[in-house]
Amino acid sequence: GSGYPETEKLITICELFNCSIDEILKGKFSENIGGDKKEYESLMNKFSKGIALAVALILIGVTIFMYIVGIPTSENMKDKYAIIGIAVLLLFVVAAVPIFIILGIEQENYRRKNPKIPNMYTDEEIEKFNSKFAKKIAIAVMINILSVIQLVLLYGIEIVSEESTIPIVILLGMTVISVYMYVYYGIQKTKYDIEIYNKISSRTYKDPNDKVGKMSGVIMLIATMIFFICGIVYNLWHIAWIVFPIGGMMCGIVAIIFENSEEIKND
Repeated sequence: GSGYPETEKLITICELFNCSIDEILKGKFSENIGGDKKEYESLMNKFSKGIALAVALILIGVTIFMYIVGIPTSENMKDKYAIIGIAVLLLFVVAAVPIFIILGIEQENYRRKNPKIPNMYTDEEIEKFNSKFAKKIAIAVMINILSVIQLVLLYGIEIVSEESTIPIVILLGMTVISVYMYVYYGIQKTKYDIEIYNKISSRTYKDPNDKVGKMSGVIMLIATMIFFICGIVYNLWHIAWIVFPIGGMMCGIVAIIFENSEEIKND
């Protein structure tokens, strides 16, 4: 009771015991540490699937839009088909937005109820998931590359005509799968790091995997904006689709970069 550790040591102690410097100095520790593993997993699994689904819904809307505008028809009907396609896309966006809002509020309410939770996972469980995470991200990147390969082959050896949007629809469909995997497994990775959860709840730390999810969402939103600008303003529907596989691969690159940076930090 006659002295205190140095500031650097205080910070280390706080990190070990998930508490603040103020709590250590004043000797008043919060008892609000709780959380059930089953409840926590249920919430995070629901959040992972829901957010990934919401992102996928928007891309599915884009895919259906490209299919509709690619249907062979007369010149007089093309504009009508484009309007129908845009309406369908907007319906998918409308369906996705409430998912973002509802799941975001549910997660925030859980954090308020359980600002600190105990470590729920063993090292073996974490290592097993990290191995799975690396494999799934690699598969997602491969799907993006294969989607471009099929496009080049179908157009290159003239299996389909240049006017056909079938290869583009296939590419976008594969992009839906890869982006779903990026978002889902990126959020799942956060689930296993309880220390990060507690730091986020204290508002003193920014989770790199949370950044991955947000950056992936921004990337795909920008891709969608570019797609519509090129199509509506410059009538480049036939080539504007390329922004989506590029966006999907950028999401994968972001996930890999942040994963590697976090591993280096931990080492």
